[in-house]
Amino acid sequence: MYMSEIVSKVWQIHSLFGRVSAGWLIYNQDRIKFINEEGLQFDEPITSLQKIKWPFLRMGFGFDSVVNGKKYKFSFAKPNPTAPEPDGDVLDQYFGLTGPGRILEAYKSLKNMKADKATTKKWKDILANQK
Repeated sequence: MYMSEIVSKVWQIHSLFGRVSAGWLIYNQDRIKFINEEGLQFDEPITSLQKIKWPFLRMGFGFDSVVNGKKYKFSFAKPNPTAPEPDGDVLDQYFGLTGPGRILEAYKSLKNMKADKATTKKWKDILANQK
C-alpha cells in the first residue's frame, strides 16, 4: 500500500453523452476523498469503495465504483477536449470550445497520455484489493 498522499486530477463522467465535471481524487492514510466544483463529494475509508471496475471504453484510464450506494465513474485522462480542467480558468474553458481550442486540447490529451497512464497505474495498485 502507498504510504504517502496521492492527489490526482480526475473527471467524473455523469453519463455517456452527458456532463463531465473535473475534480480531485485524494488518497491519504487508507482514505479516499473526491472533491469537485460542488465541494467534497465523499471522504471514506478505502474499504467503502465497492464494485470497482475498469471499463474497456475508458481504455484503462478510468474506473467505476459504488460509494455509499452512489455510482461514480472516473477518468484520469481528459474524456473529451471540451471537458473542464479542475484548475483551469473561465477563459481557458471558453477557448476549449472553439475550433483551434479543440485541436489544442486534443494535442495536449495525447501529449499527457504517458502521465495519465502512470497516474492510473498508481490508483490501480491502491484499489487492487477493493473489489
